[in-house]
Amino acid sequence: MLSSSWEEGRHDQKRRKNLFRDLSRIMLSLSRTSLPHIGSLTINNEGITSLTNRPLTLELEQLENENIPTNISRSTTYSAVDMYLLDLLDCHDSRLQNQRNAIRGEEDGRNQIAAIVIMRAMLSRFTSRDYRYGPFILTLTDTHQSNIFVDSDWHITHMIDLEWACSLPIEMLQPPHWLTGRGVDELEKGEHLLAFAELYEEFMDIFEQEELLCTHATVVRQPLHLSRTMRNGWRVGSFWYFKAISSPSGLLSLFFEHIYPIAVDAGEYRRVLTPFWGQDANKFIAAKLADKRQYDTDLRTAFEESLDKS
Repeated sequence: MLSSSWEEGRHDQKRRKNLFRDLSRIMLSLSRTSLPHIGSLTINNEGITSLTNRPLTLELEQLENENIPTNISRSTTYSAVDMYLLDLLDCHDSRLQNQRNAIRGEEDGRNQIAAIVIMRAMLSRFTSRDYRYGPFILTLTDTHQSNIFVDSDWHITHMIDLEWACSLPIEMLQPPHWLTGRGVDELEKGEHLLAFAELYEEFMDIFEQEELLCTHATVVRQPLHLSRTMRNGWRVGSFWYFKAISSPSGLLSLFFEHIYPIAVDAGEYRRVLTPFWGQDANKFIAAKLADKRQYDTDLRTAFEESLDKS
């Protein structure tokens, strides 16, 4: 697994470039066939593959494993990007409403509500009308280091956990967030973000080279110019928007760090925005804080009972 040698080898430029080149080729290979909808592939009992399932990512599955309704039925596919993203934002609403420990305090609750409100309002800023109805391409959504197997020179030999691959908008295709060995919610502005930006550029240079080779070798279709779309996403901030909207647990830190840094009275903007969430925010936050207190009590009780049994 790449994870077993990542920390030791990630500063080796030769190995890193081998990895970036192979990963770029895989991403480009998957993009060669445009798909008609946003969704996931299924295989029926006759072995026939069809794009008839909702876009099932690991994050969506984790919500449902915690009994948080996503309200995205199994047979739902999307023909427009904004319809899909709005449903993902609805999942953030559902997590707030149904997860007992969703907020840590009143300020945290108002922050989360305000972030969801602004994310909805800013959707058109981070998506292009040119790509609203596609193209959509098969995208690997779970490419962490333990799912990538490499040889000693970091050429990719195998990849696993492909069940989380989805047909997604081309604007959501981006390099991995772990290029510097940090989580996506750990890339704070300053040295960590600068280090990531440097490796992002290194990856994109290699990706662009591989895309040119693919374009010259393929004469049957128009190139998608994925590298141009990816670079534009980094420039305008779509990279962070899509990372935040796809990751319920990391939305808040990504949002305020990279998408909407607050330069006004924070308390005032929260007070103004929370009513637009669609329900009485004060009553909702009070109820959620009561849920959190009961959750903590139940958790302590469960641990005490476990210790008594052992």
